[in-house]
Amino acid sequence: MPTKRYFSQCPEFPSDVSVLNIPDISFSELQKDAEKESEKLYNACTEHGFFALDLGGSEDGRELLKQAEKCFDIGTETFDLGSDVLNKYAYKPPSLLGYKATGKLKTDDGKLDIMEMYTISQDDILGTGTRRENPEPVEAHREDCQEFFRQAHKALCVVYSHLNKKLALDPGTLAALSPLDKPSDTSLRLLMSRPQPAVESDRVTLTGHTDIGTITMLFHVVGGLQILPVGCENISLNWRYIRPRPDCVVINVGDTLVEWTGGVLRSSLHRVLTAPGEQASVPRQSLAYLVRPGHNATMRRLKSNGVVPPASEGDEEDIRSVDDWAAGRVRSIILGEVKPQGRGGRSISLC
Repeated sequence: MPTKRYFSQCPEFPSDVSVLNIPDISFSELQKDAEKESEKLYNACTEHGFFALDLGGSEDGRELLKQAEKCFDIGTETFDLGSDVLNKYAYKPPSLLGYKATGKLKTDDGKLDIMEMYTISQDDILGTGTRRENPEPVEAHREDCQEFFRQAHKALCVVYSHLNKKLALDPGTLAALSPLDKPSDTSLRLLMSRPQPAVESDRVTLTGHTDIGTITMLFHVVGGLQILPVGCENISLNWRYIRPRPDCVVINVGDTLVEWTGGVLRSSLHRVLTAPGEQASVPRQSLAYLVRPGHNATMRRLKSNGVVPPASEGDEEDIRSVDDWAAGRVRSIILGEVKPQGRGGRSISLC
């Protein structure tokens, strides 16, 4: 989440809703290679699949927060253009690059979504792929977007280095699989949901899902993000809000990383509702940095010194490209062959 300046612009998060307290990890302690913080990070990734990374105590962390705030401003300018202008940059499925208006996706309750998105390609901004045409606010701030991608990747490389150690992988393994300087489907997604009538105060704005990529960073100020705790039945009563906090970013493990580690790490089901309490009266804006592997990566299980289990005897190892695997998984979900659910991790119950 950005700094206190943004939090001062909206009502406080309510105290009377069910909240899941995900682990807090200090970025500055990770940078110091503190073993206690490293263990907390690993436990968070194996038990919850989510954690809050506190960026405030680190110079690099504060720089990332500054860049995130600039991207919030870019998002505001972009969505203020209105759908008539933004539809000129409409996404073309199965790609989500470009603008997605409200009402394009079905949510858990069978209604159409009320979330606007504009997805910016990392390849486009950093020049590792085809240049795309974007709305004026994005084009005018390409350098700011470039710096966001660089700072976000730099922060995640610190996280990757600790996971490498805990998973007994060769140094640099995870960073090399999701590089900044090679083509990939990594993107920055600007998200916006507008205030809804009081009768729809708990409406699902983005359906329950896990993230298909490597890892995700989410910056948000207004509440609405919910997680289904590990071991809980998927009914409305069991979902819990994540309280936004200044100077922190929510990070979650993606399905690709779960597959690479043979289920050692966990990806958890999450969704977005209209903001709770008085926060429902203001627009809910957020940024999601969605990291995907380089196009040359495969789904082959990572080689580890005893932590990542080898494929079971008789099981054929998945050697598909990450792109083929992801496309197949998305297709299976759309066709109803696979139901979105949390995957991997330690067997615990938070219900």
